[in-house]
Amino acid sequence: MSRRPSIALRLAIGLSAFMALLWIGAAAISATVMQHQLNLAYDDSLRQSALRLLPLAVHDLDERDHRTQRFVVGGERNESDGDGDGDDTPRGDVPHDATFTYFVRDADGQLVLRDEQAPEGIVADQPPDGFGQLNGQRTYALADPRSGYSIVILELSDRRVTALRDSLMALGLPLLALIPLIAGGVWLAMRLALRPLEALRRDIAQRDSRNLEPLRADGHPVELAPIAEAVAALLERLKAALDAERAFAARSAHELRTPIAGALAQTQQLAEELGDRPGAERVRNIEAALKRLSRLGEKLLQLARIEAGFARTDQESDQLPVLRMVVRDLNANTAWRDRVELDTGGVRTLPVAMDADAFAMVMRNLVENGLKHGAPASPVQVLVRGDERTLHVRNAGAPLDPAELARIGEPFVRGDTTAEGSGLGLSTARSILQQAGGQLTLASPIPGSEGGFEAVVSLPPR
Repeated sequence: MSRRPSIALRLAIGLSAFMALLWIGAAAISATVMQHQLNLAYDDSLRQSALRLLPLAVHDLDERDHRTQRFVVGGERNESDGDGDGDDTPRGDVPHDATFTYFVRDADGQLVLRDEQAPEGIVADQPPDGFGQLNGQRTYALADPRSGYSIVILELSDRRVTALRDSLMALGLPLLALIPLIAGGVWLAMRLALRPLEALRRDIAQRDSRNLEPLRADGHPVELAPIAEAVAALLERLKAALDAERAFAARSAHELRTPIAGALAQTQQLAEELGDRPGAERVRNIEAALKRLSRLGEKLLQLARIEAGFARTDQESDQLPVLRMVVRDLNANTAWRDRVELDTGGVRTLPVAMDADAFAMVMRNLVENGLKHGAPASPVQVLVRGDERTLHVRNAGAPLDPAELARIGEPFVRGDTTAEGSGLGLSTARSILQQAGGQLTLASPIPGSEGGFEAVVSLPPR
């Protein structure tokens, strides 16, 4: 059987996925805004660096000889003129953040100052003032209108990408960690929200043909209240139909007892009057049929009482005298005289929370089953095991086929036998025991033997 889908699981997965998508969308929007703000911040950093470094560079260049070609690298200045004289006085560069570099050009676009970290082969084209791109790097160019010098700040590191990546990880990693927590929280919330549905399910599951009490009407959410009301109305209609059927069966079985008994008495009287004259055999057949009809009516009356739910009681009573009475009555029967053996196993009382008539029906049906279908003239043993709270009814005979054994406890099902019976004895006993909280187990052959039949009555727990 395939596993049934769970509404709670579906909702938990769907809500978790929807929340994850919302979070991803929000993170994408946040990343876009963050990237824009980071670019603004780093661009402002480049601009501020240019505003600070250009005056210092212009001042340094103005102090030098304008007739010489100037080229400063890594804090050392090289000057050369036509005489070959040079002043190698070291001058330190302006300290700056290593994440960017710079170079300075004069008004003619000639390179006059270059930071040691500036890339080789600077392009000849003068970048325009403001932000731009040079060799794939972000730049900012600023010119001094009085001296004609211009500075280009070139961003070296990939800190923009690094900062954006770190920001995205700061947004994404908590999401990955929270998705299971979100799913678990949604699952827990769904389980709590579905508790009324589970309570309604348990309430409906407790209803059967013997319990058709109205459902609890209070405490249901607005979504479940119409369902509960519809099921309650259905149970009411079902209860009315079953009550009418049970009442009809009980009245029919009860009303049939008197005319059947009268017809049986008249038939027996007629059989005595006919003696051995013609027609006597037919009268005896009619008598046997009326007896079977009487037993069937008795069984039907028992079934009607079972449907009324009379077996279970709230208080325990000693059923051992009832058992002795059933055995004594069956042993007094002319057809089965003294064939029932009772072994109480030293038990003096047998307290059971069960109606005495129901207990008598169970034991009488089981013992009669052994007497009818067991080996002829062999005894039927009734064993009481007080420590195990079980009763064992055993009779001799050939072992039953497992398939046949599994079927004989069903209503109107009889085994391979020529003995009289309606097929209701075992099913009636089982129904009574189940109603009272006990159990009936059938076995053939008898455990430890090669043949026979055993019915084990497990009494209701105390």
